[in-house]
Amino acid sequence: MDTPEYYKVCVWCNTYNQASYIKDTMEGFCIQQTQSPFVCLIMDDASTDGEPEVIKQYLHDYFETRWTKETDDYHLTLARHQENKNCYFAVYLLKYNHYSIKKKRLKYYREVATEIDYVAQCEGDDYWTDEHKLQKQADALDANPQATLVYTNFRTIDGEGNPIIRPFIKDFPGRSHSGDNLPTLLRYGNYIMVLTTMYRYKVFLSESLANSPVSMDFATTLSAALMGDFIWLPEQTGCYRILENGIIQSGWRKGAHWVQDIYRYYAGLVMNGRCKPLSLVQRINLKTLILMRALSRKDHQLRKDTLSVSPLSCFLLPIAFIKLKIENFKLRILN
Repeated sequence: MDTPEYYKVCVWCNTYNQASYIKDTMEGFCIQQTQSPFVCLIMDDASTDGEPEVIKQYLHDYFETRWTKETDDYHLTLARHQENKNCYFAVYLLKYNHYSIKKKRLKYYREVATEIDYVAQCEGDDYWTDEHKLQKQADALDANPQATLVYTNFRTIDGEGNPIIRPFIKDFPGRSHSGDNLPTLLRYGNYIMVLTTMYRYKVFLSESLANSPVSMDFATTLSAALMGDFIWLPEQTGCYRILENGIIQSGWRKGAHWVQDIYRYYAGLVMNGRCKPLSLVQRINLKTLILMRALSRKDHQLRKDTLSVSPLSCFLLPIAFIKLKIENFKLRILN
């Protein structure tokens, strides 16, 4: 059977031991109403909780298989939804756990979809609720060629699907905005949730992302910010599930270390001018923000790196110190 040679949107879904939630994720993909074919690349990293069987049963019930492929690394099935004819699934059932041996999987994605414009992401425990999410985001990127990412609002739920609020997330919508998000990311860290995003594919081909010390969502977002503007859509398009065994709950110390490494790397790129064109005012603002972070977190390595690559930073250090003191004073008054 014929299959599309071009997908405007490719959805990337990495999943592992999420048998209880992956059906919600797949249904969120299948409800998408689009004007052109899109493909969802679902990659199960050798789950041990029965998730591969859940995925295979879902394919059997709702999809028509187009072709299959077997290698030493995975079993791949490409299938088309029985009713939503624009919806294709490319399901990779990996034969061994790639994450544990740090084996990259990006090359697998490219085997199915080489001609694509945009990449949306959603992990196997989150799901979409807005059936027009993909089309609205693709339309936004089509209309704004300078933009590299469009993202939306979301809801947070627990493992049972009940709405919950977590302190580290509640401020995210207030930080979100259209335009240049690089200063906000450098000031506050990541506030953009994976399930809400759609990137231009070129972000994943960028040198900055390829050389990032850690492959995390924050790195992808910063690479996009280095390359262009963002588009913020305030409507809620999906649910972010917070689980007790997630990285934020169980591995926060390790995750924090990774985030610090990512921040130092991208801060270095900004200090060296390896990003989109910036005015003098923008450069001064960004370098001041980086110095403020180095001072506030007592990150001596970041401060040393920052001062060594940019003579301007030596003049900005006192300004960053004063601005940090003022901000801390305002926070004490508010609290």
